[in-house]
Amino acid sequence: MDRDADRSRVYAVEDAWSAVLDRGGLVDFFGSRLQVPCQRRFGDLSAMQAYADFCLSSTRCTLPQVRVRRRRGQQRAHYQPADPVDEIAIPLQARWACRESVLLHEIAHHVTRCLFNPGSMHHGPRFRGAMCWLAELALGPEATLLLRTGYQGAGLEVVNVP
Repeated sequence: MDRDADRSRVYAVEDAWSAVLDRGGLVDFFGSRLQVPCQRRFGDLSAMQAYADFCLSSTRCTLPQVRVRRRRGQQRAHYQPADPVDEIAIPLQARWACRESVLLHEIAHHVTRCLFNPGSMHHGPRFRGAMCWLAELALGPEATLLLRTGYQGAGLEVVNVP
């Protein structure tokens, strides 16, 4: 398995993007004013599962379902291919993990694996394309512009999802 060289830069961009989404509202973007939505915060697994189902059903592709489950510990959320249904594990006691941006990140791993490469679990250009695609579906063009620009500003290529 090759090294996930872009991981720390992807996390840094997405952390900054998530902070903007926490506030929402008007954002000055290089002299233009963008109206950015506030990201959702989830209170339980059933709300997260409904959101994941909505995201996957909103795509123009047929994607398999993913199951959202509780993760022990508070350090990180993760995506895991599993049989018969892939899983997203969220540490529910950690407030940072119950945000829309975190769940979108994990769903983007699922989309990347399903559309491009069953062995790929990294944060490369296709993952970033999937993340932007999902952000567009869920949060709209303004939030997606901020995310895509953040990736590009960090020197990270984004491959468009079909």
